[in-house]
This record gives sequence, C-alpha cells and structure tokens, in this order.
Amino acid sequence: MILTITLNPSMDFIYTTNHFQTGHLNRFKNPARVVGGKGINSGRTSAILGSDVIVTGVLAGMNGEHIAKLLETEKFISTFRFIGGETRNAITIMHDNNCHTELVEEGPHVSKSVEKEIVSDILAICQKYPLIQTICLSGSANTGNESFYAEVIQILKNELHPSVRILADISRHQLKNVLSATEKPFFIKPNIHEFSELISKEVHSKADVVENLDYQCLATIPLLMVSCGAEGAIVRYQGKIYDLTIPKIKLVNPTGSGDATVGGIAYGLDQGLPIEDTLKYGMACGIANAMETAVGFVQLENVEALLKEIKINEMIIPK
Repeated sequence: MILTITLNPSMDFIYTTNHFQTGHLNRFKNPARVVGGKGINSGRTSAILGSDVIVTGVLAGMNGEHIAKLLETEKFISTFRFIGGETRNAITIMHDNNCHTELVEEGPHVSKSVEKEIVSDILAICQKYPLIQTICLSGSANTGNESFYAEVIQILKNELHPSVRILADISRHQLKNVLSATEKPFFIKPNIHEFSELISKEVHSKADVVENLDYQCLATIPLLMVSCGAEGAIVRYQGKIYDLTIPKIKLVNPTGSGDATVGGIAYGLDQGLPIEDTLKYGMACGIANAMETAVGFVQLENVEALLKEIKINEMIIPK
C-alpha cells in the first residue's frame, strides 16, 4: 500500500492555443480542469496501475471543498485536513509549438501548529493501515520552515518500521536540508537542472551526471534518479548505474510527468518488482502522462505499450 502526502494541492486549469501574446487579449476554448498537486498526481498514477493508495495533506477554503468532492471519485482513498486560507489554482497555457507557461498561486500557509497536525495525521494513517510500505513526500510546502520535510523524515524513521520506504519528490531548500540531515529518504528524483544546483556545478549531459553521482550529499541515497528530459534518465541503485533511454512521442502536456514517474516507481516498489521493471514503469508513466491533456494522468494501455520501448542498460564505470 502507498501513502502520498501533498501539502499544497491545486485546482489545475490547462488552456491550449496556437499562439499566446503577452499584453494582448487571448481567447481560449474552455480549459481542461483537474485536481493537481504532486502527491495527488503520483498517487493517481499508482492507483491507475493497480496499487492500493491513500492520499493525504491539507486543503483550504471553497477550492479545497470542491477538490475534496472531486477526490472522492478517484481510485484512491483521500483523507485531507482542512486549514485556514484557500487552496491554490494553477494555470498552464500550452502554446507556440509545445511551449508551456504556468501561473501558480502561493496556496495556504502551513503554520507550526499545522505542521504538528500533519505529522500526527501521517502517523495515525500508518497505524490504521499497517500495510503501507511506501510513503511519498511530494511537492512544495508553503511554510517558513525550510527543514520541515527533513523533520518529517526524521520522525517517520523513528516511529515506523525500517522496511517503510520514503520517496521524496521535493526541491530547492527543502531538498537541500533533507540531504544534509542525518536521516535520508530512500529515493529522490531531481531533474538535471536541480541536480546541478545540488552539487553546485554545471551539468549538461548524462556523462556529467554519471561523474557526479557520488557527490557527498547524495552518496547515502539508496535509489537516485536524475531525470534528463527527452534523453531519459540516469539511475544509481545498490552500487549499479543504469542508463534509461525513452522513445520519442507526440507531446501534448508535460506538466505532471515527473509526478507520474514517481507514481510508477512507487507502484513498482509496492508490487515488489525487480529494479529494472520498477524503473521502466517510472519512465513509462512519465511519458504516458505527457501524451495526455490532463495532469498526473496515464492510460494503462499506453503505459503497457511504452514499457516495451524503454531501454535500460547497466553502465560499466571504469575504476
């Protein structure tokens, strides 16, 4: 069973136009509307694949009430805490040959007292559902505490069985503070630009990534995936390095593809699949999401077809 945690969900609106002009009137057809937020997106993907999934986090205001009702129709169990403020909107504009422009609101503030309630909620869910073996911490948290995710991981490591795997799909200061803490997550998935920021060094290619996989703050992460866009990904797991290459597709909307990748990885871990199959599921889900207008959504038949087209090769690195 998988638990995903989303501290800043959103109501996503996806608009499509041939050409977008700033400073001018732009007319659109009605947008696609979908509930978003990284943990919700990854949980949706895992549930579509067949895992039992619980999604939790915080919601607020009228937007939050609307989202809570929509989540009741999904394939997972949803249980969210309501806090003050208003759950954010996120607008994506697809335009000019697959360029996409995003407008994302800040979302409700997570106070110190809410932080404690969130941790209590997570522990209570894990106690109620002892089959949870994979926990995904996903996305931003509108809190002044830049070490909040590091604190959550520390508590979960102390309170839960060592077999529970924590996947951290986070970025910026929260990720840096997680990596400098004593207790590390099982999995992280920076893209190549985030990877550059983590190691304070320009990285432009897969070869550059491979050269820096053992950077000090990353060395103790059991499963490290560096997403390289259309080039696929580089993965390090149990001393082995894998090069994943992906097929070319007709791009529709790449928003949420990283979330879907995490959903595929969580599914593979949940089902006890070999690491090679787990990685393929991750990549297949990321690509399948990019073929859809909706965010954090995959069609099972597309995932199954893409699995056959993803190449994974173990790299032999000279010592």
